[in-house]
Amino acid sequence: MKTALLVIDIQTALIEAKPYAVDKCLSIWQKVIATCREKNIEVIYVRHNDSELMTGSRGWEIYGSIAPETGEQVVDKRYNSAFKETHLQSYLTNHDIEHLIIVGMATNYCIDTTIKVAFEFGYDLSVVKNGTTTFDDRKIAAEQLIQHYENIWDRRFAQVANLEEILKED
Repeated sequence: MKTALLVIDIQTALIEAKPYAVDKCLSIWQKVIATCREKNIEVIYVRHNDSELMTGSRGWEIYGSIAPETGEQVVDKRYNSAFKETHLQSYLTNHDIEHLIIVGMATNYCIDTTIKVAFEFGYDLSVVKNGTTTFDDRKIAAEQLIQHYENIWDRRFAQVANLEEILKED
């Protein structure tokens, strides 16, 4: 089964706003991206565009330490779903990609929505444990949100595991 890594919304303005455990997440993301590249697993970036993340602005750019290499696919989106009104679905189909490994931001918005839409499209999904982050909600701390969503996704929509476990299955 052909696999790709989806790196969702790790953009300069969001990183600079200091989401939960951002330094730990950056370390995990760098390792995951490097490992996937070494194993010839395609890395696909998803980048959000809205009134706060204006196309072409510095904050909109994918964060420097995990930026795409030349030739890596970047999908721009305007909604929480990486699939809605983007070319992601056709790209994955045209490249026979059936398994998606997911990391990025924000756990309770773009990650959750993308996982559930991808599940509906029939993709085999894996989420890197502690590989997503978000901000505190008005009533719920980011750490609790991440644990909550990882629990919901695991064995219902996706496998939630460390990258070594995910790649062992592949």
